[in-house]
Amino acid sequence: MRSDTLSLFSTSDGNHLADALQAQFTAWLASSPARGPRQQGALREESAQIYADMWQAFIAYCAPFDGDSGIRSVCLDPAEALSREDLLAFLAFAAVRPQRQSRTGRAHAELTPRYAWRLLQLIDRVLNLGREEGGLTPVDAPLLLMQEAPYRYANATALTPVPDVLTDTQALALIRHCTAVAALDVPGGVTWKVVRDRAAVALMLGAGLAPGQIRVLTVKEVAVDGGPVAGVPWRLSVAADGSSAAHQVPIAPWAAGQLKFWLAVRAAQGAAMQQSGWVFPSTTAGKPWSHPACHRAAVSVMEEAGVEGGSPFRLRHTFAVRQLLSGHAEEEVARWMGYADIGPMKRYRHVLTAPAAGLV
Repeated sequence: MRSDTLSLFSTSDGNHLADALQAQFTAWLASSPARGPRQQGALREESAQIYADMWQAFIAYCAPFDGDSGIRSVCLDPAEALSREDLLAFLAFAAVRPQRQSRTGRAHAELTPRYAWRLLQLIDRVLNLGREEGGLTPVDAPLLLMQEAPYRYANATALTPVPDVLTDTQALALIRHCTAVAALDVPGGVTWKVVRDRAAVALMLGAGLAPGQIRVLTVKEVAVDGGPVAGVPWRLSVAADGSSAAHQVPIAPWAAGQLKFWLAVRAAQGAAMQQSGWVFPSTTAGKPWSHPACHRAAVSVMEEAGVEGGSPFRLRHTFAVRQLLSGHAEEEVARWMGYADIGPMKRYRHVLTAPAAGLV
């Protein structure tokens, strides 16, 4: 961007520019920009927060609040253009920006070509939302830079990191921990929340549910009748979200037993919780479980079992790998995961080396 365009935004206008950029991001988010096999629906809450954190880095570069007289401005005037040099300067800024913990529990890592590619893609999508329909010239610098080395192939499927899965030892330790409590009156004062948290983790590992799916699972989506064991849950109906279609998934027997115990404990907590539709409410009044609280609970259960580091999504990946190792076809496992085809299953092919660990 030419230096003479900087006068369009004085230092005192930093807040106005930040507000304008935030408004553009909000409009993009409201446009339901979810990608994937179904090409429809809104972004999942976790994904939306990650993009929000990424966009905040862009705002911090364009409209700093430190009163810097050399404010770096992204000109939103249609007559002006965002240049390749502007974007390279932003990426250099993002590479040295201090890490901070996001609300998703993630810290921004080093600016790898893959992460830089995602930043450029987000800038392209947000700034160009509605420009062509409005007769405005598209901002083409982000897309052009994405075609250059080292970004061009940074997001290629072949470069997708190997999914982080539990070892046999970790998986079995977690199963033992989740199923260790069978009554609330055991020594140690086990509470209903302890049972809830372990049952939730059991379904992440034993049914492949993501944390977001755990939080919105309803009682009516738990199938009890018609299963192999009378009175024991055996199948879940998972609602569609921004990245997967509505689907059904069987529950591993050990996880089904823990879910049965939790439902009994849940029923004993009073009428308000019983009347709540959520399988895993956050309070005895039946309020829904928030994303941060669910995430913290899952991580805590994993750490108590000796499984440290990583995200609860490790459990979902482990479920997929173990089902494949147990002989289930990719098409079947993909259906259990809510995928429209087997494309996402390719990432698991080169980690199928360990014994199944009895997680079927």
